Amino acid sequence: MTKLELLVPAGNREKLEIAIAYGADAVYFGSREFSLRRRAGNFSLTETLTAISYCRKHDVKAYLAVNLLPYNADLAALGDYLKELQPLPPDALIVGDPGVITLCREHLPGVSLHLSTQANTLNYLAASFWRGNGVSRINLARELSLHDIAEVVRRVPGLECEVFVHGAMCMAYSGRCLLSAALTGRHANRGDCAQPCRWGYALQEETRPGEYLPLEEDERGSYIFNAKDLCLIARLPELKAAGVHSIKIEGRMKSAYYVAAVTRVYRQALDQLALSPEALFSQDQLDRWKNELTRVSHRRYTEGFIDGDKDRPQELQYLHDSAYLRNYRFCALVLEVLSHDPASKSCLVRLSIKDRLRVGSKVEVMVPGLGDFTTTILSLEKENGEAASEVHPGTVALARCQGFLAPYNILRQPVSGGHDRKKVSSG
Repeated sequence: MTKLELLVPAGNREKLEIAIAYGADAVYFGSREFSLRRRAGNFSLTETLTAISYCRKHDVKAYLAVNLLPYNADLAALGDYLKELQPLPPDALIVGDPGVITLCREHLPGVSLHLSTQANTLNYLAASFWRGNGVSRINLARELSLHDIAEVVRRVPGLECEVFVHGAMCMAYSGRCLLSAALTGRHANRGDCAQPCRWGYALQEETRPGEYLPLEEDERGSYIFNAKDLCLIARLPELKAAGVHSIKIEGRMKSAYYVAAVTRVYRQALDQLALSPEALFSQDQLDRWKNELTRVSHRRYTEGFIDGDKDRPQELQYLHDSAYLRNYRFCALVLEVLSHDPASKSCLVRLSIKDRLRVGSKVEVMVPGLGDFTTTILSLEKENGEAASEVHPGTVALARCQGFLAPYNILRQPVSGGHDRKKVSSG
């Protein structure tokens, strides 16, 4: 039985490095022009080549998304872009369109092709068709059950099958949606979704303007398209037994903290699965992992379609609001350790500040693997050397902390309430 690959999103260089530090086997990221996450801070051509080189150095696979659904006017520029990748190609190209496949095979003939979930692959005949046209891996439609997944694996030998196991789910079939374009002019299938599926709606009769008829018993309206977040941590043994090759985490738009925390949990689960391939996870393990997954900004979790179409939409949608549950604050990321002081058991670190941080604050230090601990911020300095009692998001600061920290450690704090009313969050 093959080892499951852990495939992690990398919306920018910081997130790519975090993904690798916290245990990714492979990362996926996109170009600015040809990816379906244009607002994720995607990579320029130079940044793409540098990212591929960084992945090679750390023995991690680099998958480049060119899964935009293109018009005629896009093809020449895409062909030129693919030519520029020839000196240092990625390990695979994520594609969703037959024309793009043709261009990829022409300009990067030795590079593997991975079919995007946007292609809506639901059955073994479709999978076999794509396999016959040069695709080595398919990200199967999220609407498939475990039984359906296993049947595709069995009937199309030699094809790698990849499935999403965690993150936001689109309300439209396999992500193909015109709602954003219709309401805002921003095209979801061209990387610019405004997420109108997360908005609240109420019914209004044409001749009665201003008189709203709630669709649910809630005066604010009804979030009738609002999908829960996917979480399949408990189903990894079954997915492995079904022959899945790679499990994929959604979230190129999410924060570095989200990438770190979710990657770490699934890394631990896969490592445990490798030690006991025939055993199911213990309830204690699952409870610990699930608790950690609630510490990132998330919507209520669901296992999606893994058990088939339950014909119970309430299992997949949350109709009352689209707020994130946010139980922890991402305070800072450790960029560099400048010095250690064994006498005081403290260290001086350079931090990228993500949320307000004060002298005297007690914060949790999240590390790759196991071994989280609590530290106290003993002192703070701004980049110009000026002492500060507190520092703010978007800045870099020097901090003296109790204990010994390391690069890529994350500082976080629990928050009271844990309910974020924002419809769109960086996670």
